[in-house]
Amino acid sequence: MLLRQPGPSFLPADELVVSSRTLEVEAFRAVDRLRLLGSLDDPAVALKQAELTQLLSRIDLLAVDHRVIERARSLFAVNLMALDAIHVGTAKMAAADAGEPLEFWMHNERQRIAALLRGLTVKGLRVPVRPKRLIERSRPPGVPAR
Repeated sequence: MLLRQPGPSFLPADELVVSSRTLEVEAFRAVDRLRLLGSLDDPAVALKQAELTQLLSRIDLLAVDHRVIERARSLFAVNLMALDAIHVGTAKMAAADAGEPLEFWMHNERQRIAALLRGLTVKGLRVPVRPKRLIERSRPPGVPAR
């Protein structure tokens, strides 16, 4: 959004938007990473940090509690980074608490597959028609299909 990555370019004013509290760390680290790489100068960093603060104030950031950890630490059929698992776990918890489906927005292929496999409605990257094929491709060599 702020750094021109694929995904939604706005936050709907009439809908609740939730994410893991880790989004705050990820977003500010991304800006700092660009500063360290020389892609952003000090005035641009200050602007991006102000934009991030404003954007994050419109998102309900959920704590990474034991319910999220239980969901995030369970086995996934894809090689998933820890923060991606936390985001998927947060989305599953939020959906359970809401008692209704929600849209899971992302721009990470592994996170997208993991969210699909957990039954989430995924937005952002193009969603394949046959997620089962993705499961088969992610299986380690020599592991038979179920």
